[in-house]
Formats: sequence, structure tokens, C-alpha cells
Amino acid sequence: MSVRFGIDVLLEKPWPVAGKRVGLITNASGMTTRGVPTWKALRGAPNVRLVRLFGPEHGLDGGAVYMEPVKGSIHAASGLPVVSLYGDNAESLKPRREHVADLEAIVFDVADVGSRYYTYIWTMLLGMEACAAARLRFVVCDRPNPIGGEVEGAPASAGYLTFVGLHPIPVRHGMTAGELARLFAAERRLDLDLVVSPVSGWARDRGYAEAGLAWVPPSPNIPTTDTALAYPGLCLLEGTNLSEGRGTTRPFEVFGAPWLEAAAFTDALNALALPGVVFSPAHFRPMFDKHAGRPCGGARLHVTDRDAFRPFQTGLRVIETARRTAPIDFRWRTEPYEFDERPAIDLLTGSKTFRETVEAGESLRNEIGRHFEGARQFQARREAHLLYPDRKPAVVAFVGGHDSGKTSILVELVPRLKAKGLVVGTIKHTTRDVDDDVAGKDSQRHAAAGAAVAALVTPGRTSARRFGEEEAFEEVLRREFSGCDLVLVEGYKSLAMPKIEVIRTGINRPEVVEPVARISDGPFQGSVPTLSFGDWDAIASTVLRAAGLDRERHEAGNGSRKTA
Repeated sequence: MSVRFGIDVLLEKPWPVAGKRVGLITNASGMTTRGVPTWKALRGAPNVRLVRLFGPEHGLDGGAVYMEPVKGSIHAASGLPVVSLYGDNAESLKPRREHVADLEAIVFDVADVGSRYYTYIWTMLLGMEACAAARLRFVVCDRPNPIGGEVEGAPASAGYLTFVGLHPIPVRHGMTAGELARLFAAERRLDLDLVVSPVSGWARDRGYAEAGLAWVPPSPNIPTTDTALAYPGLCLLEGTNLSEGRGTTRPFEVFGAPWLEAAAFTDALNALALPGVVFSPAHFRPMFDKHAGRPCGGARLHVTDRDAFRPFQTGLRVIETARRTAPIDFRWRTEPYEFDERPAIDLLTGSKTFRETVEAGESLRNEIGRHFEGARQFQARREAHLLYPDRKPAVVAFVGGHDSGKTSILVELVPRLKAKGLVVGTIKHTTRDVDDDVAGKDSQRHAAAGAAVAALVTPGRTSARRFGEEEAFEEVLRREFSGCDLVLVEGYKSLAMPKIEVIRTGINRPEVVEPVARISDGPFQGSVPTLSFGDWDAIASTVLRAAGLDRERHEAGNGSRKTA
């Protein structure tokens, strides 16, 4: 299934906006998968009256630099009035009563980059509050999170909720704008008619390129999804006198200052052996912003393993290393930041503890541990509001001893899961080499002759067997099961995936680490949920939950008022 943005789904099922006077919060990143601007698509939709546009930070066209005030205007292409939601004071950030008095709904369609600092989700929240007060519908056209579902950083502490974090969420939240809207509505107890028009065909592990989607920079200094991945960490440099690479062709990937010696700084960073990243010396001259026109020494960040890379932890370590390398020249930013006079680094990290720890020259171990624990706790908070599986295809393994009944369970589950509309695949893994064909058949003789690949093609099926060393599980999954929603696996007990342990009395029980559930023919002690053989509905529900496929999808027909 191809991936489609929430705006595509809304245009296909337009009931949330049909017959209504609509305002639209958007910028250049708001467009359909075919490249039609959202304002144009909505204006051309039957029975929809688009009457006003709202522009977030960077303006409706996305060309203003960060923290640059933008004035209201008339949109040249449409003739519609444009209300700026990023002016020269904090009051400008929220739609005023007169901006929404003649509307019946507001649509939000802006690409997010997956970081708490990025202000578009806070423009969304303020728009939600304005709609709740005016009794208007709020429609979020959802888009993929370009940096996946990982969570990093503790939510901001009490007293540090600002326009780089108006609600306590981690720096890297791993959610989409639509999922965040659901969380905000629930946790802030908004009496709001909220509709999320979901992304279709997407899972959290699929990047824009892999999903066949075009990345349109939502702001001037996020030119690529690689930039977006670095941003949760290197944006912290905005709270210092280090250049975060604005004014270069690789913002947030190149960083430094005139007073840093590139080789020594890079050696110090690489000595930390941070996960998933290495650094090389960099010399650059920013064309604008910090140190404009001055030669800077610093480092270039190279992500070597996207799954292992922890951008927020990396950013904390970069600042710590810069201060230790050049303690006389290093400074914290003192200018006002996002309409707040407090140190910018405190607003970005969500408390004063990081700054005070660095100033004291103490180890960051406790501070990084605090952020790790805060992120872990948030994962439980967000679960009820998630809309998309973590991966496609989703995978659940059944593991247990030989003859414990794993195959019988899969045979019962496949038709039940297919009846729910899922495309289901299966994999059987064994550590012993076994023949998988009938001796003497032509196909078996082909393989026995030494063919590297032996295929059998009939009107009803195509099968191919590849001979050689065992292939990596992920490679098999990617090549053979890309069209599936769910793959049920028998075996692979040592790989990292959700596992359901199968136990039968008298059958040898191998060690299984952290199963999500157990299926047993007798009573079982412990905190892991235990199901009985034959309780197929409960087992199927457990599989869907483990796969993340039970997460509610707000298709256009399922909108409802979110109340306390």
C-alpha cells in the first residue's frame, strides 16, 4: 500500500470540512502526495469554503528565519487573508477571537520534525485551544514523523513550559502531530471537536524516502530528513555562543566557533564513543546568524547507525565538550529566546540542571540518566494516543520448546487475523537444515543439482528457494514480506521482536527474555499475561496489541468530541 498524507485522506473523505467555513494553518510543507498545496486542494474541494489562512513561525511561505516576526498579509496566489501566528510578542502566537469568529473549522497541515523545540506543534496546540473556546472543529491532517518513534529527553520541568515546549513532552517524542493533538486534548482536558485525518499506509520505522514521499523543507534550516534527525541534539547549541551551522549548507550537522580548534575538538568528541555517530574536523564561514563572515573551527556530524544514534544525548555532550575544550571563550546565550528572558539553554533542556552541572564541571551521568528515565515514563503516557504501528510489516514471534504447539497456534491465528482485513505472512525458523520439497519431484531435483535459486511457478503460486548461508531476518522480511501488515514468526527466539512464549506441561522450556505474553496449558505464576490454548480471540487481541496494530485510527468517519 502506498503512503498517503492526511490531507489526501481528508480530500477522499471530506465530511469534517464539508459545508463549512474553514481556516487553514499551513506553510510550504502543506501539500498532497502529488505536490498540490493544501490551500489549493481545499479550495478546489466541493462544498468547502476556505476563507482564511494562518502562517506559523517562518511565515506562510516558510522563508522567514527563526524567531523573525512575520506580519499578516494577503496571499497573492489565492487572494485570501493571511493571519500571522508568529509576530513580535507572545500574544501573537494564538489566533484571536476575531480571527475565528466567522469560521466553523480550522485545519492544520504543517510538517513537523519530531522535536519538542520545533514550534509548529505549539502553534497547533494554541489553535486547538482557540477552537475549544470558540466551539469550532479542529482537523489535523497528519504527516509522518521523519525521525521515527524513538523517545529521548525528560519532559520540561514545572515552570519551564514555553513556546519551545508548552506541554511536558520529551525533546524527541516519537509521535506525529495528529497523535500529539490527541495527547494534548486528553491531558489538557480540552472540550474540543478534534478530528485526526490519518496518514495511510505508514509505520513509524518508514522514512520519507523509503515511503516514496517527497520531503519539503518546513523551514529554511531543515533542508533534509538527515538535518531533522540531528536537530533534537544540535538545536541545543542555540542556547550557547556556538554556531549550530545556520548560514551553511549543512545546518545542525556542522557546528563550531571562531575560537575552537577543529582537530582537538573533534578528537575529544570521538573519544566519547557516542552511539551511532562519528565526527570529522570542519572549517566553515557562516553567511548569516552567529559568527557571520568569520572562519569557524568545529566538527561535522556523521550518523553511522540511525537506530543507535541518540541526537539529544549527543547534543548535551557536544556542549559539555566545547566548554571543556575552550572554557574561557564558551558562553551561554543571554539574549531573549522565544519571548522568554531566562537562559535559552534552560528552556531547551527543560530545567536549569544541565547548565548548572556543566558550569560546575561535574559528570553528566546523572543528568543523562534523568532524561533517560523521563523518556521511559513518557512512553507509557503516549501509548493510548498512538495511531500507527511501530514497523511495517509488524512482527510477532511465538517461541517455545519443540512440540509445544507453536505451529498449531499460527494455523488458528492466520484466518482469524485475515478476517480483520490484515495481510498476514508467516516465517518458520529452524536451526537445523531440513528438506522443504518432495524427493524425486522436478523442483527438488533442480535444487539437488546445485541451483543457487530454484523456483516453482504455477497458476496458483510462485515459490523460490535460495541456497547458501542463512540470510539475515531483516533482509528476508524486507524482500519477501513488504506487502504484509503482520508477519507471525515461529522461532528466532534470540532476535529483538515482540515474543509470545508457548508452554506445555512436560515439554522442555527454553529461556525466553521478556515475553509480552504466555500461552500455557496450566496455571502460571508471574506478572506476564498468561492465556490458555483455545482462547483464540484473546490470543489474537494480544498479537494485535504486541504488533501495535490495535492502535485506533481516526479515519474521517470516526471523529468525536474529546472531553474531560
